[in-house]
Amino acid sequence: MIELYPGERIEDLQYKGLRIIQSDTGFRFGTDSVLLASFVTGGAGDRIVDLGAGCGVIAILLEGRLGARLTAVELRPMGCSLARRSAKLNGQEIEVVEGDMRSLSESLGRGVFDSAVCNPPYHSTRSGAVSQKGEPGFEGTATHETECTLEDVAGASSKLLKFGGKLFMCCPASRLAEAFCALTDEKLEPKRLRLVASRAEKAPYLALIEAKKGAASGLRIEPALTIMNADGSFTQEIDRIYHRI
Repeated sequence: MIELYPGERIEDLQYKGLRIIQSDTGFRFGTDSVLLASFVTGGAGDRIVDLGAGCGVIAILLEGRLGARLTAVELRPMGCSLARRSAKLNGQEIEVVEGDMRSLSESLGRGVFDSAVCNPPYHSTRSGAVSQKGEPGFEGTATHETECTLEDVAGASSKLLKFGGKLFMCCPASRLAEAFCALTDEKLEPKRLRLVASRAEKAPYLALIEAKKGAASGLRIEPALTIMNADGSFTQEIDRIYHRI
């Protein structure tokens, strides 16, 4: 029996019977997390670390799709609790580690993971007022870089990844140049890029990035992913990503 606390409920992820516990008081995952999880490649024998895992949705989806061994790292106690209970709900063996990604290589080890995945906070603390939503003591950490910057993500990933290991991450399209600079500074070479737009006629708002540790330069840009058709319905590819067809 999985305990639920006030304001929590179980939601169906519509894939292989997987479910997740969501809290009305915490930061809820969105489309970007689902798109990032679908962008990740790997195999059943891989060790994957999810940095800033939140409620654990990416780790849960990846374990379900790839059968890989997942370690979910999250700073907030509430997020760790949600991730642990959701994994137990699904019968998944996902290791959930409460801690700061910037120092986790000391306990998890250097160069031990095949892949890392991260959906980092999107906004710099210089970009406006910091959101006050979220777990007490961690307000705004899911949306603003109060505890985690693009440089932190790149640095932590470089330490944790094997040579040739891959980092999969997303960021606002407007911050793509910043992300590439942070990655290359840590010897993580961008190798694959896919931009996401809400509609075909709109400018992309999100970037999905695959970077490889120690690789030579050479970037493959994939066709843009469009969320909605002109009539407001979801595109066929989005329906496939959400397992609706």
